[in-house]
Amino acid sequence: MQENYMRRCYELAVAAGKKGYDTFGALLVHDGNILAEAENTADYENGLFGHAEFNLVHQLANRFSDQVLAESTLYTSCAPCVRCLMAIASLGIRKVVYGVSYGQFARLLPFVPTYPDYEALLAQMGAEMHLLGPVMEDEGMHVFEWWGGDFRPLEELLKESEEMRKNA
Repeated sequence: MQENYMRRCYELAVAAGKKGYDTFGALLVHDGNILAEAENTADYENGLFGHAEFNLVHQLANRFSDQVLAESTLYTSCAPCVRCLMAIASLGIRKVVYGVSYGQFARLLPFVPTYPDYEALLAQMGAEMHLLGPVMEDEGMHVFEWWGGDFRPLEELLKESEEMRKNA
């Protein structure tokens, strides 16, 4: 069943990409039912942070009880950024399943990021969260072929990012 939810996240991510956004999608599952889903709508030119997980959190806030949220699983096409993790934690969601890992996503960036142990940091703040993944990561990497609305083969994107890192 986990693969079905992740496949849906990837569909949402591609849909966002085809609309010209970055390719990310997320959904929340409780007792086998999808309660809500969201696509990325970030508009960096206008300073709008619309990451898929963040958009999902906004849909969920004041809509479901703390108990339902704590018992639910948030699925996301890619390991969430720190802002999204904090938003997810603010709702008391304890389980996040991601498709593409931080390490694989970093291969698409023009710089080499570092990622702390987010679970440990959240635990220090009193927020229990388990990050589980990657799930169907190879399939998830191909979602990025629709980044920003135009299809470009993954190999081309990876090569371009590698060149940018070398020249940085």
